[in-house]
Amino acid sequence: MEVNQVQVTQQELQEIFDLEHDVAPKLKRIEELKQGVKALLISKMPVELGRFDAILIRLPGRHVPWRLGFVENLGEKLAEEFKKRFPVQMRFDVKVEEHAVLPLWKSGGTTGTGAGAS
Repeated sequence: MEVNQVQVTQQELQEIFDLEHDVAPKLKRIEELKQGVKALLISKMPVELGRFDAILIRLPGRHVPWRLGFVENLGEKLAEEFKKRFPVQMRFDVKVEEHAVLPLWKSGGTTGTGAGAS
């Protein structure tokens, strides 16, 4: 009786490699753009009116690698009291949303979907 073994194919691996190679520059560019937009939003700069909007997302957090060892050795109650001595640190991310708006191409505006739409 012959047993067919399932295996990872070279075709699958090549496709993963090719897609990662294609998308890496785009991911880098996304991050560069987000960093610039994030800096402007943190500085309270306005977003140009139009089809898209950018939202600054606040991600509160504390450095907590110490917490597990602290709790194991000294208990949860003491860890909570000690934690209050350290301020919450804010990290930020940017979310871009598309809005449903009146067709801008009818008023001569651009939508980013290509030039010359009529």
